[in-house]
Amino acid sequence: MLNPRPARLRILPRLIAVIAGIYAFCWVSGFPREYDDDELPQKPNSPHNSPKAALDQVVVSIKTTALDAFTKLPPILIFTNSIYYDTLLLMSDLETDIGGFHIHDVFHNCPEDFIATNPDFERYRQQVNMAQHSIDLGLLREQDERREQDIIDKLDKYKYLRMLEKAWELKPKKSWYVFVDTDTHVFRNNLYTWLGRYDPRTPTWFGNPPRGDDPDPFGYGGTMFVLSGEAMRQLLVAHKNVVAEWDARIADHDSGFDVLFSVLSSQLDLGVDSMWPELSGFNPKTLPYGPDIWCEEVVALGNIQPDDASEAWRLERERTEWHHIRTPLTFEDVWKRFIQPEDMFLPRENWDNLSSGPGNAKYNILFEGMEHNKHADAHLHRHEHRDAVRQAQRGEDSWEACRESCNNHERCVQFSYSSTPAPNWNANGETRCHLSTSMRMGGFRDAEEVKLDGQKERRIWKSGWRRDRFEDWAKQQRCKNQQN
Repeated sequence: MLNPRPARLRILPRLIAVIAGIYAFCWVSGFPREYDDDELPQKPNSPHNSPKAALDQVVVSIKTTALDAFTKLPPILIFTNSIYYDTLLLMSDLETDIGGFHIHDVFHNCPEDFIATNPDFERYRQQVNMAQHSIDLGLLREQDERREQDIIDKLDKYKYLRMLEKAWELKPKKSWYVFVDTDTHVFRNNLYTWLGRYDPRTPTWFGNPPRGDDPDPFGYGGTMFVLSGEAMRQLLVAHKNVVAEWDARIADHDSGFDVLFSVLSSQLDLGVDSMWPELSGFNPKTLPYGPDIWCEEVVALGNIQPDDASEAWRLERERTEWHHIRTPLTFEDVWKRFIQPEDMFLPRENWDNLSSGPGNAKYNILFEGMEHNKHADAHLHRHEHRDAVRQAQRGEDSWEACRESCNNHERCVQFSYSSTPAPNWNANGETRCHLSTSMRMGGFRDAEEVKLDGQKERRIWKSGWRRDRFEDWAKQQRCKNQQN
């Protein structure tokens, strides 16, 4: 007879495995089935879960002038991927070509008698005549910069409606129409992701209203604006003669934005949806880096120079084509690329880090004894608010005193000192010391002559940063994917 013991030995491991499996099942069943966000590691949404507007449904129109076309458009065309060329339109006040790109004259359909009799069209009439006789258009440029800008602005406000008309004529029935100036850089991947969240079948106008009481009304929100296909259709198809009807009313408006506001509000009862910081008039070196924009997606930056536009193009290309990063580019990414490499541990002479600038009113720290007032609130966007920030000790006596004031304030990450009092655009009024809760690089600012109490004085700027304090804060940030 065979010994049965080996069979029992073979059964024992199986029995142990079954018992272990049952125990493991019971243990896992006891896990919580729901988790708080804070309990889980933060993961950005998969790009496949984010809707995107179709490339062939987004028309981007770039507005320029005849005098600037050959200097400002070529860099933009270089920084624009060829896959976007089919829906790219170049708009100006003179018909011409740059290489293989055609520039459309937005006034082509404008009545001749209106152009001939309107004093605001004097520059337009001159440049058309000079172009016909092959005369250098550069001779038209005024030596006085303010006078030149005034001439440009007078003609520019007539371009807006004509630009909309031309875009619809050339690329009708698209989902979205984007309008930018030559100093705007658009992050294309973010643009399509951003627009994909909205319904183009709804009349929509995205943009940022100008700040009329600032030296540069569009410096904060930029000049870029977007209209949905349905808004364009209702304006230009349902109201067929709207552009011609408004030609004679434009002279009384201050800017092209004012014209748009009047037309869209009266014809469509459509207001502008403010989109800051996604659409910004700041460039990488003037952005107010801090908690309220750090994790936000950046769609467009304004007032950008070609060298920074080139670096922005490289940043986006490296992320998508080399590193295959599909999550939206944020202001944190812009900081790391443009500002983090800068040596901002030491102060800089003849440098203004914009602590006192009109776009920094929200972040400019109030000094002891100061209270918020209507003048200060007028400089804040309607969707902004000033956080409760402890007031700082005054640092008027010297650069060292100003630096000490910043060092003693836990929220201060930068400061500047002007040799004469300068405005802060908030309740601080005019001071020499300027503190900020946002970090901005700013730029070189030479000594300038100012009038104080009727006397001419030289104003010199010096700036410093608490880079260590800002870096400590930045290291602690864990951005979640935000949908605005």
